[in-house]
Amino acid sequence: MDRLCAARAFLLRFAIRRGNWSLLAILPVLLLSGGSLVAQAPPALPADAAGSRASATEAAVMALRSQRFAEALRVVDEALTPLVAAKGNDDREVLTLLILKGQACYGLGRPQEAIDALAPFARSLLTPGPLVAPASDWNALTVLGDSFMAIDRWSDALGCLERARAMLAADGAGDPRSKAINTATTLGKIGTARARLEDWPGAREAFEEQVAALEGEDGGGRAYLAAAHNGLGLVADNLGDHAAAAEQYALAAAIYEEQFGLEHPYTKRALTTLARVKRKVGDTQEADRITARLATVDALSASIPPTLQPVPPTIPDHPAATPMPLVTWPVIFAATAAVMLVALSATGFLGRRKRRADGEPGARFAEDEAPVQDATESD
Repeated sequence: MDRLCAARAFLLRFAIRRGNWSLLAILPVLLLSGGSLVAQAPPALPADAAGSRASATEAAVMALRSQRFAEALRVVDEALTPLVAAKGNDDREVLTLLILKGQACYGLGRPQEAIDALAPFARSLLTPGPLVAPASDWNALTVLGDSFMAIDRWSDALGCLERARAMLAADGAGDPRSKAINTATTLGKIGTARARLEDWPGAREAFEEQVAALEGEDGGGRAYLAAAHNGLGLVADNLGDHAAAAEQYALAAAIYEEQFGLEHPYTKRALTTLARVKRKVGDTQEADRITARLATVDALSASIPPTLQPVPPTIPDHPAATPMPLVTWPVIFAATAAVMLVALSATGFLGRRKRRADGEPGARFAEDEAPVQDATESD
């Protein structure tokens, strides 16, 4: 870059001294080439120190909490590469980062990649203890179970979720309320997996345990209680006990409406199912009343996410590069030099025409050459 700047300065001085302004035509090329070199220079990469892994983990966790899944995945991958090379795949730090990677992949709607990232935890289902810690293993196995459910591998999902439940029961630390919520969500997923495998008694047992785990729960946890009642209604409905199903669906719909309002998809789905079951048991008046209420809000969404926190659509791993602005300093410099060239060339050309028209003695000009002294001029 220094040599390029020196070349520009030399060319400008040479053109001025010789009076050959056409040499300035090269300046825009040099300016643009210099600008492109600056624009194409790669950014400096941060130093990859061993102490940066903790900050990378923290950054990934913050990104996951904000649902910036692509950013979390990038941060984790950058930290994983040197760590795996140094410590191997079974190191605890590596496994911790793999949990975060699995969460990021699942959040991006890429369940198979989440399964691949969490493969060590799938292999640990028969081992006596946790790979990292009970809470961490529960987290990994839950994401693994969710990913298997997303691709309809219900038996694999059930194995992971039952192992996750055991890990949670073995965890003696943590906030009791958070543990109750985590237990309830795990039981709900176990019930769903068993229902999809048509293990109706097993599904009912899981949903009943979910209701018991949420006893006395208020606030946001009641949404999970509604899901448990909805699961019990599903079991009763499939077993032909429509009266019991209607009772459970009614409880679920009431809680959903209390938490989210009538317009929410979960409320509308529960009320739609309740109206259907009411017609089955002959209570058409109540079914019509529910249908009339639903008619006051928007039509039911054709596709409702199966969880309270739906997976967002797939987004690019890396945000699109910001296009370089058209007006940059190299472009401005090049344009200025071009204008100067045109102006100076025009001025020189008009000066020569004027001197020729006036018949200025003692000077003649060769084409594209500097002025030469006439032989008749005295010393």
